[in-house]
Amino acid sequence: MKRLIAASALILAALPAAAQVEEESGTVESRDATFMTSAEGIDVVNEAGDVIGEIEEVLIDNEGKPAGFHVEIGGFLGVAEKDVRMPIGALTWDGSHYVSTMTEEQLENLSEFDE
Repeated sequence: MKRLIAASALILAALPAAAQVEEESGTVESRDATFMTSAEGIDVVNEAGDVIGEIEEVLIDNEGKPAGFHVEIGGFLGVAEKDVRMPIGALTWDGSHYVSTMTEEQLENLSEFDE
């Protein structure tokens, strides 16, 4: 019985510390709107910084995990644009837009993505 009381006291003493950690980092549900945003419409640039396209949507695999991007590349003012599927590893985030790790030739050889 003394062990049970001692264990209970240790658990109760740890609760404020656990609550403080939770409060500092916050759960996804408690963070403000700046924590998450939509990827739709974010520019995709090449390594030189030239805009080559725009994210249309994030694609998921059969387990619900992000697996790639539906990207609209090329064209001008909506004319001659091409919708393609890019693997998740083909783009890196630099804080304001996605940077393509693919060469121009690789981009040109991507097959069209038909929703």
